Amino acid sequence: MAKWAFGALILLAVAGGVSFSLGLIKFSAGVNATKCEADNEVPDATRNALDRRAMAFTQAVLSQNLDEARGMMTDAARAAMPGDRFSALFGGVVAASAPFTAPQVAHSYFVRSAGGGPDGRAICGPLADSAWTSIAIRPGTDQGHVVVSVKSRNNDWAFTYWLLPAGNDWQVNYFHMGVSSIVGLTAGQLLERARAERDGSHAFNATLLYAAAQGLADFGPAIQPGVSQPIREDLEKFHPPAEFAGKPPFEWKMNGQTYTVSQASMIGIGRKLGIMFMLPRKEWDGNDGADRFNRGFISAFIATHPDYSRSFSFLVARALKPDNSGGVGTVYENGKGFD
Repeated sequence: MAKWAFGALILLAVAGGVSFSLGLIKFSAGVNATKCEADNEVPDATRNALDRRAMAFTQAVLSQNLDEARGMMTDAARAAMPGDRFSALFGGVVAASAPFTAPQVAHSYFVRSAGGGPDGRAICGPLADSAWTSIAIRPGTDQGHVVVSVKSRNNDWAFTYWLLPAGNDWQVNYFHMGVSSIVGLTAGQLLERARAERDGSHAFNATLLYAAAQGLADFGPAIQPGVSQPIREDLEKFHPPAEFAGKPPFEWKMNGQTYTVSQASMIGIGRKLGIMFMLPRKEWDGNDGADRFNRGFISAFIATHPDYSRSFSFLVARALKPDNSGGVGTVYENGKGFD
């Protein structure tokens, strides 16, 4: 992982964070033999049962029937995620990002494992072009993984499941939900854009695009898509610009002024990509004063980073009140000016 303040760059969904997981996973080397079948390779009866359980859990979460969803989990998963914590994490993000539509199974994996030892990993699918998927395995038992794709206003989400057998049915041993594409762009497509900006010496743009690509490729520890490997390899060699040196909040000097920036994030609305800046204020001179401050920041940013428009169509500056009780946002759209 590149040694820089990558944690300050957060891919935004419409109204908040993007990645939540339940369960407790620990991996180490074991001695076992596995056979992984992907999608149409999985026997119909097994695939239908896995997909049915994953879709039922997804529908329960999306409809806020969280007690019903917890009833589909293994004892270990319920112990790792008590009901109040489960509701706080998943209920909050679902409510903030709704409405969700068109849930459907994107991929199914079935593993037959023999042997012993601790939990490990297996590679499923073709190896070419990063099309493979690395999945968690529990030696000595059959198990499945399912990826369910769901649409929201501006993004696609991936709900990923690790399922273990329970009698004639399956239970959810691990669950993760996160944004998998933003305004139609996948992690692989953002990786291509990041590389183009990197190779063109537009490091600021590349930084945000790499951050977004890495966020989209995060399916949780139970499932790792192959595209995450080239993203990680790129980041190990990538040198971000001075704006992101050290830890946030950052101090940016632009047009003779110094601005405190706690977060710079890529955001997608409609079919356009933009940048959102979080700007904590030590003093508050009302909403009109905050808007003037935001406009000054955006104007300074455009003057010092004119190449931002190669990748992004709009800018959002949000001045934050000193007591963290809210703030004021100001929008600038390329070719139109301030909203």
